[in-house]
Amino acid sequence: MAGYTRQSSLNNGDTITATLFNNEYNQLLAAFNNTTGHKHDGTAAEGPVIGLIGDAGLTTPLNKIVIDSTNDLIEFSIDVSGTSTEQFKLQDGAIVPTTDNDIDLGTSSLEFKDAFFDGTVTLDGLVIGSATSITDVDTDLNAVSGSDDTLASAKAIKTYVDAQVTVQDLDFSGDSGGSQTIDLDSQSLTLTGGTGIDTTGSAQTMTFAIDNTVATLTDTQTLSAKTLTSPVLDTSISGSAFLDEDDMASNSATKLASQQSIKAYVDATVTNENLDFQADSGGPLEIDLDSETLTLTGGTGIDTVGANNGVTFSINNTVATLTGSQTLTGKTIDVDNNTVSNIEVDNLKSGVLDTALASVSSNDDTLASAKAIKAYVDTQVATVPVGDITSVVAGDALTGGATSGAATLNVATDNSSIEINSDALRVKASGITSAMLAGSIDSTKIANGNVSNTEFQYLDGVTSAIQTQLNTKATAGFAVAMAIAL
Repeated sequence: MAGYTRQSSLNNGDTITATLFNNEYNQLLAAFNNTTGHKHDGTAAEGPVIGLIGDAGLTTPLNKIVIDSTNDLIEFSIDVSGTSTEQFKLQDGAIVPTTDNDIDLGTSSLEFKDAFFDGTVTLDGLVIGSATSITDVDTDLNAVSGSDDTLASAKAIKTYVDAQVTVQDLDFSGDSGGSQTIDLDSQSLTLTGGTGIDTTGSAQTMTFAIDNTVATLTDTQTLSAKTLTSPVLDTSISGSAFLDEDDMASNSATKLASQQSIKAYVDATVTNENLDFQADSGGPLEIDLDSETLTLTGGTGIDTVGANNGVTFSINNTVATLTGSQTLTGKTIDVDNNTVSNIEVDNLKSGVLDTALASVSSNDDTLASAKAIKAYVDTQVATVPVGDITSVVAGDALTGGATSGAATLNVATDNSSIEINSDALRVKASGITSAMLAGSIDSTKIANGNVSNTEFQYLDGVTSAIQTQLNTKATAGFAVAMAIAL
């Protein structure tokens, strides 16, 4: 046994004592002592170097470390589903996985701390935080990957930027002067302040500020030759251009007056002034503006209403308007000077219009409508006695009458004359002449004799058809009625 030296040699017939056994056992204990015992370092009495470390108690361990002296390797194997499977090995200058792309270095929850490399690290992909996996380095930025899976080299970045700056210009323009261009590779942009503007450059910063020729909100400055459009002046006003004179004695066209002085001047002026006015009659009048009130009163047919500092004049209900519906009382209409051609009969008021001439007013205070006149005349004409004609004998005569005294109206077959009874009143085609009548016709012989000679003489002076004259009178009646209605 490595590290063990026998303490005695026993022969047949020797007496064995306790000391002999104790010495041997003590030597065994010393050989297995974990600090001073045998080392298996291959030296004399230390035992050979152990070439296999594996599962304790197993003749064929599954989890093991094998020292491969033949290939100069240290091999690490793990039990994978009952089979001892080599994971990686140590060889000269390298820790090498047995199978490509199989062994992880740490886990997502058990990570190594810091990593230090002095050499080249070759990766298929690099994930920083939660970013997209970086798989390559772009060395030419004129044609880069379409996604964020590549990095740009410093040289590529510099080459691309230098090329862009060389070919790019800075385009700019001011309020005037048109478009301008700066060659970023060879020219400098100078920022210069114009009227009222100062510029100061420091540490890559250009500061623009108004100078002392520009008015600010809070500074005390004097404005010269300025025109203010819709200015708003707060608090108070002072200066030689502002006057507070109650009598306005300066009478300046270039200075402002205070509110108090304007009021004082106006009050004093109004106190000394009167309002002169004059009506159509009554002569000149005046109102003391300081102590009296002008009252605007409506006269006949005029009402006045005051509201909101104004007085409204309007005619009242005693005056007729063009479009209003009013009744005129005690008015005379000059028919000759009024035209009613555009007025409809329906617009005539019933109070001045007789629509039935069978019963009319006893005074001359109503007009007859054309309809009433026509109806009345038609009725009167229809009731004029014409005899009891019961039949017409074609070609000869009309016969009829009462049972006694019947008359016969004979018409000559040649239409030359008309004959009534035996009285032989004959009307020729040429008409009735005085010779035919042999004297005047007495009124008692016309119709039923109720119309007197005097009444017949009313027809004297008729110059046209009676119906035409009636129509003319009706139109005149309408004119009068319409004038009254208006």
